[in-house]
Amino acid sequence: MNKLLSSIVGAVLIVSPALPAFAQTDTSASARNFCARIGSNLRVEIDQRIAEREARLKDRRAEREVKLNERREDRKERLEDHRERRDERRDEHYAKLMERATTTAQKAAVASFQQAVESAVSSRKATVDAAHNAFKTGLDTAIANRKTSVDAAIATFKASVRAAVEKAKADCAASVDPVAVRNAYRTSVEAARTKFRQDLVAIDKIRATVKTLQDTRRAAIKKAMDDFKVAAEKARADLKSAFGR
Repeated sequence: MNKLLSSIVGAVLIVSPALPAFAQTDTSASARNFCARIGSNLRVEIDQRIAEREARLKDRRAEREVKLNERREDRKERLEDHRERRDERRDEHYAKLMERATTTAQKAAVASFQQAVESAVSSRKATVDAAHNAFKTGLDTAIANRKTSVDAAIATFKASVRAAVEKAKADCAASVDPVAVRNAYRTSVEAARTKFRQDLVAIDKIRATVKTLQDTRRAAIKKAMDDFKVAAEKARADLKSAFGR
């Protein structure tokens, strides 16, 4: 993604006259050539180059969104399959316990055990689902915020370059010294490029946000598991007591 964003700057450098990579000597002839170049369809050409990079950026974002949704759906299906298998095993376990119960008190104890375990399972499921949903919401928000910030940086960069082109065209038309016009244009575009890079650096990195979200989710799920173990252990202890163990 960073290389693609950098290519937006490159798109301007490729077609822009008078920048360091294409710098000419400060002669009257080269300066007049600059004014001729700036007076052509330079802005249209720059806009087209940037639009091509923006289209590639849009495609890259779409690809990442598809992959993210695919991973989420895969995790959801695997979790549901796991829960279904555990539900079946618990039901089998309850049935075996009920077969072993020979007295009314023991049967009541099995029923209480089942109710306690299922309540703990429901609480665990709710907490785990909430943790996953919070992670999803947080990640989606981070992605959306970064997109907004990146798009704003691109818009600012484009506006600055367009302003530099229009200023140079106006100065050339007003017969301002071509060398001064070219130097002013070069300074303006370099400043726009520097600000664009600074804006990108200042934008929050998704990786750091993801780690924080992962840590929060992991802690919530661990607590859910720990709470479930405590509840399950108590239910087992109560059941053993009813069976005289």
